[in-house]
Amino acid sequence: MIRVEGLRKSFADVRAVDGVDLNVEQGEILVLLGQNGAGKSTTLRCLGGILRPDAGTISLDGFRLPEKLSEVRSRLGVVPDQARLYGRNTAPEYLDHFGFLYGVPAGVRKKRIAALLERFELADRADTVLAAYSRGMAQKVALIRATLHEPDWIFCDEPTAGLDPVAAADMRRYLGEQRERGAALIVTTHVLGEAELMADRIAIMKRGRIVKSGTLEELRAESGQGRKFLAALAAEPRDAESLRTWLRDHTLDFTLDGDRLTYIIPWDTQVAARGELASALQRELSSHGAPFHELEEEQISLEAVYLQAMAAAESLPAVRGGQEGAPKVTESLPAARGGQEGAPKVTESLPAARGGQEGASTSSPPAISGIPAREMFGSIRKQGRMLGHALPFYVSSWWRRGDLSWVMYLNAFVLLLVGGTSLFGQLPGQAGQVAQRFAGAQALQAGLLLPLFFMSFALLESIKSSIGIWWEKAQQSLEVLLYTPVDDPSLIWLEVLPGAMVSTVWVTLWMAAGMAMLTFFGESAPWDLLPVFAFVAAVTSYWAAMGRMLGFMLFPREGASGGAWSFLLSPVSAAVADLPLALFVFRSPFATASLLLPIVACVALTVLCGVTFDRERLMETGVGRTRRKRVWFATGVVRRNVAALAAGVLLAIVPAGVAAALTSNANLHSWSEVAGSAGIGQHDSSGIAYEPVANTTSPTSGVTVAAAGLAGVVGTLALMLLLMVVSFAAFFLLGLPAVLGVMTASVLWGIQLGFGGRAPLEGWLVGATGFALLALALNTGAALPIYWSLVFGSGRRLDRLREAWSSYWALYRSLVIPACALFGLVVFRLLAAG
Repeated sequence: MIRVEGLRKSFADVRAVDGVDLNVEQGEILVLLGQNGAGKSTTLRCLGGILRPDAGTISLDGFRLPEKLSEVRSRLGVVPDQARLYGRNTAPEYLDHFGFLYGVPAGVRKKRIAALLERFELADRADTVLAAYSRGMAQKVALIRATLHEPDWIFCDEPTAGLDPVAAADMRRYLGEQRERGAALIVTTHVLGEAELMADRIAIMKRGRIVKSGTLEELRAESGQGRKFLAALAAEPRDAESLRTWLRDHTLDFTLDGDRLTYIIPWDTQVAARGELASALQRELSSHGAPFHELEEEQISLEAVYLQAMAAAESLPAVRGGQEGAPKVTESLPAARGGQEGAPKVTESLPAARGGQEGASTSSPPAISGIPAREMFGSIRKQGRMLGHALPFYVSSWWRRGDLSWVMYLNAFVLLLVGGTSLFGQLPGQAGQVAQRFAGAQALQAGLLLPLFFMSFALLESIKSSIGIWWEKAQQSLEVLLYTPVDDPSLIWLEVLPGAMVSTVWVTLWMAAGMAMLTFFGESAPWDLLPVFAFVAAVTSYWAAMGRMLGFMLFPREGASGGAWSFLLSPVSAAVADLPLALFVFRSPFATASLLLPIVACVALTVLCGVTFDRERLMETGVGRTRRKRVWFATGVVRRNVAALAAGVLLAIVPAGVAAALTSNANLHSWSEVAGSAGIGQHDSSGIAYEPVANTTSPTSGVTVAAAGLAGVVGTLALMLLLMVVSFAAFFLLGLPAVLGVMTASVLWGIQLGFGGRAPLEGWLVGATGFALLALALNTGAALPIYWSLVFGSGRRLDRLREAWSSYWALYRSLVIPACALFGLVVFRLLAAG
């Protein structure tokens, strides 16, 4: 059975579910009714384990959530509000994929799929891709997917919405078959007629609360004064007053209007007593010359019950955040089908505050600690079977997308360019001579392959969004995957490993083709670099996929994680993977050791992605019910982070002050003197002196001003982007590059400041770079809380990281961008002045 007590779930300041209590017995269908936004879908998602309740207890056949969530998922089937199918697959392929995820043996799932497709009259469409299915057909496939593993609990969110009457009736019959099998079902719907036809019990929700629940018979009894009967008389009674006296003695209420009689008797009147009363009434009416020729009971419709419950709920206060005033609904044990006694008792009391105060059975939600590093890496050994199934399934979907043809054409074109260039023996013209002198012939041939490498990898990445969670989230089918019994580490590897393997094979094949092309034209191909190209492709793809997963955690919007996040990761990816590739191409002695950089970076990113992983975060869209007003200068955020900002500025001021003082005391006036005093180079200080250059500035022209303005704008934007990239790059290395970078830049700036006004380019190197250093210091201070959360975080690390990133963007907007603008203004002033 399904038992829910005191369930609460809030999103920001909106409480979507507020104290819900439910009981669903084995072999029973509970229908949840309510308006849009009443909390029905949120309730089902909490019961399915993809949303964490703020308070309350959820138990399915004694399995408490979330402690026993892994045991529950394999026995749970869910039909979301939309079918959410994979449009490029056929129904048998799609159902076989989910049958595998639910652990149904291959032979069993093949027989069940064939039988269920025949049952729903879809067998003749087995070779048609799901994108061509009608909505009714898609809903049938979704229902087959949810019941293929014969679950014990089935949740259906508006399964008949948009279906024609025939398809809706077939859907109800199938749900009835699942009930007869012994499953417990919860179905949400807006169609009251559907609820009357399928429900054993009904619960009506409004504003996240259950305002009324029980069997249909119980709800009718609760909504009306009693059983209402309508009698059509043969004529008007001769002595109406005498008849009214008789009716007052035998009924609760009545209305006599000519030849129409309506009377009400107690709801619990048994069938035999109802028959005896009808006989006595017929005798009484006959004595007045007006026997009835038609007598029927006027049933209270579910619509009347629903509207009455909605009207009663209007008087209850709306709850936002954690306000009090929610009704507590307690139910008696459910009556057996057929309407036995046991009507629900509705009483109002103040709800317990979040955290388990008196008045409700609640349990505090566990802190989200993510996936420990040992568990994350240890789970790789278990991914062989999953990868063996998922890789061909995803790649076949990717192949059917149709983009592979133009990717192959472009790759082939670049391959021919490599072959044509190799005919020259080197790059043509002066560029070839320079490259020959700098790199040597062997390195030059490897350099010819670099365009092919980057083109093949970039083109594949551009169409590889049809693999993994990125694809699931983009087409809104991720919810279906999250209900499956795939554990958290496997969800991450499902995003990372198939893409990495595809990229490695794809790039290796094209690079081998390029080397074969070089060999064909008589050039010496660097075959020893083929494993390096394959390694770099694997690492870069791994980094990109793991970065996307981290983006899903930190930035719930699919667009943010797929756009800005990936764009900002690109320079980091290039530094991590392409640097070793360049060292191998140019035969550097440090090439082999440089492989440690991408390996360590990928390990660090994997650990970070694991500790911040939160399944609920994958479901977020980043769209709230209310839009907060954005303030350009976030005074409150600046005030809260003043210590971090001060630390960032001190990281710049202290090294700069020390460097300037030492330079001035040593009477150094140029960088050559600094190099000489440090023993790096030789310097003759006998006769060198720097005199100020006379001001011979000519009148400024309009072209000069325009060019200076453009340079100032470009400088501002370039500095803004550079600082953003620095923050993202430092994020993966615990902030060390940012801290060391600001200190190094401060020392260099302090040395230049110590040269005094007689040094060349003093205005540029002190004035303009001073504002750049200020922007760097403020940017580092704004990011310090992020690095602090990474190093010293504990408990709900993800929430603190998100808060730190949110504060960083506010500080970036409030302080860093103005500092960058000042840098641009100084650049403009210096250039405009000549």
